[in-house]
Amino acid sequence: MFPHFREEEGGTLNVWSKAFAGLVLIMLGMALLVPSVVAVDKAPNVALVDVYGVPFNITDYSDNDQVVMLDFMFLSCEPCKVLAKDLKKLYDQDIEDFEILSVDTFVLDTDEDLRQYADENGYYWRFTKDTETSDTQQAYGIYENPTIVIIDRDGYVTYKKSGLISLEELEKEVDKALKGEADPIDVARLGLIAFAFLAGLAAFFSPCSFPLLPGYITYYFKVGADAERRKAEQAAKDGIVHEGPSLGRQVKTGLWLGSIAGLGIVLVYFIIGVIVIGALAVGVALSGGAFTYFKPVIGTILIVMGFLTVFDIAINTGYITAPFRRLKEKIMPRKGPKKPTFNTTGLFLYGVGYGSASASCSAPIFIALAVTAVLTGNPQDVVITFAVFLFSLWLLMAVVSVALTVSEEKVKSGMMKNYIWIKRITGVVFMIAGAYLLWLFLEAEGYVNL
Repeated sequence: MFPHFREEEGGTLNVWSKAFAGLVLIMLGMALLVPSVVAVDKAPNVALVDVYGVPFNITDYSDNDQVVMLDFMFLSCEPCKVLAKDLKKLYDQDIEDFEILSVDTFVLDTDEDLRQYADENGYYWRFTKDTETSDTQQAYGIYENPTIVIIDRDGYVTYKKSGLISLEELEKEVDKALKGEADPIDVARLGLIAFAFLAGLAAFFSPCSFPLLPGYITYYFKVGADAERRKAEQAAKDGIVHEGPSLGRQVKTGLWLGSIAGLGIVLVYFIIGVIVIGALAVGVALSGGAFTYFKPVIGTILIVMGFLTVFDIAINTGYITAPFRRLKEKIMPRKGPKKPTFNTTGLFLYGVGYGSASASCSAPIFIALAVTAVLTGNPQDVVITFAVFLFSLWLLMAVVSVALTVSEEKVKSGMMKNYIWIKRITGVVFMIAGAYLLWLFLEAEGYVNL
């Protein structure tokens, strides 16, 4: 495994580690501060048009002394469908001076789709689509679905929460807002760049993919252990002493390996972005219905991955990677004997799997972001927005990998000592995560009713 690092001359950090830390801080500052994050006293107003073509403003509700609940959702979002069932129970209570407004955030959903969805399920509150430039999402800092926002009679936001929320909690918060007992909270008006960065963070920590991170950590340590063992064996053959890498070297190694895994994540979203932006550029009419079936596909894959992991069944990917290795050798012929190195193929494939799982929850937000950038009409905005989103995904995986590389030896040895059990537990987590995605799909589509 990665040996405990030795101090460099002067006991100071290598310039590479300082530069990397500085880059992280600079990018965080630019993304969160530069695009003018403005704290607002009252809920931002956005002019919208409902699915029946009636224009209105969000402030119309408070102007009429009403409390409104904004439900940020999209049609292929299974958690949104589950939450909607509780919203119906709440709405059917016919609470005086209370309304619900569902705001669809997915550009591929249509007014007709939303009308049909509402009619089929008996959802008789107002539905609308966000503006083409995602003004409502940016105004209220929405980068995951579902998200509930409550605005009281005076036009102040008193509640904001993402994910599945119990009916009891919703009833409590609505009652507080109606009675004027809820404390106003500030919402951040996000610039497009900040929206892109935070959307990337949300995609990385998506509930569809985050359960896979412990497995990546364990696999990462194993890759490092195998590489160091090969280096030590080669050093013994050459009759030299194999010393552990310096701190600076470890930081560079972690950055390199994290970048490999991060590129796997980036590749998934890059392909989605190219397809969507390309389709918009040529005027192709896309349908979001296919995304409904993305979760069960990913869920099934996770269950299979979990089964293979628990029972230590390996899949030979050599036939996939061999052509690329041969191409690399033709372009860059190797001189001298092959040096011991890291198994980067597995890390890259792990990144692809992580990105695919993440996309099953976060693709609609990413697509809305891409469309917003395209509709600015400025190619530079498209490139920058796209790059910032992808960079935030890569950055998080790189930071995780660097932290793992320079972590204390006892942490690594402890994990490696229990590698088999950690691997099995990770496999079980895979299967639970996959089963959860399948359950969300079946529950949302009405196949099960628990």
